[in-house]
Amino acid sequence: MKKHPGSEADPAALVARYVVRARRRADLSQRELAQLVGLSQSTVCRVEAGTAQVTASTFVKILAAAGLCLAVTDSSGAMVAPVSVDTVRDNAGRRFPAHLDVGPPDVLTQERLHSPRYDREQPTAAYHLRGHRNRIRALAPDAKREALAIGRPDATTDHPTTADLQQRRRLMRGRQPRVDPMPVLLVDCACLLECHEVGPCLGPCPCQCEPLRWQRRPVNLPGAG
Repeated sequence: MKKHPGSEADPAALVARYVVRARRRADLSQRELAQLVGLSQSTVCRVEAGTAQVTASTFVKILAAAGLCLAVTDSSGAMVAPVSVDTVRDNAGRRFPAHLDVGPPDVLTQERLHSPRYDREQPTAAYHLRGHRNRIRALAPDAKREALAIGRPDATTDHPTTADLQQRRRLMRGRQPRVDPMPVLLVDCACLLECHEVGPCLGPCPCQCEPLRWQRRPVNLPGAG
């Protein structure tokens, strides 16, 4: 198997080589790179020597100065994307445990069945604890184990997003009846009470929204008495 390019024993040495690579591509001196990313020249020198480390955000800035970007790949070299920014969170705004399989709140977990809590707000999502999750995974194929555990056989292994759960609620509700809005009145009616009883506006009516000439006249059909 081909050795993974990021499997170097000393990560600091790998970062140092990438910093040098960035300076070579961007044609930057240590002083110029330091000014771009907000470091001192001595810090850049120590980073390239492997005796100092930089934060991940600073490393991303160094790569960006040369038109490069930081990528995460698996052992086969395939790109691995981060989790979605709108992954569902709990009622306190915290992320759910990343090592567990999170599903929609309508899926009853073993813990909620055995110990229901009625004194708390409805959870935004649900998950099985590790012991029960492992038993579910042992019974399901690897390709669908997480999806089956949360009741989403067509889902990916990531935690659901807020949009995923909203779509699920819409599908569970089914097609809703259409409710047309009330028609908008074209004029503000200020008719007298007698106008509503007679039909068209009377002569002294200040509104005249339905003048007398609009009143429908009876039609005499041929042969009618």
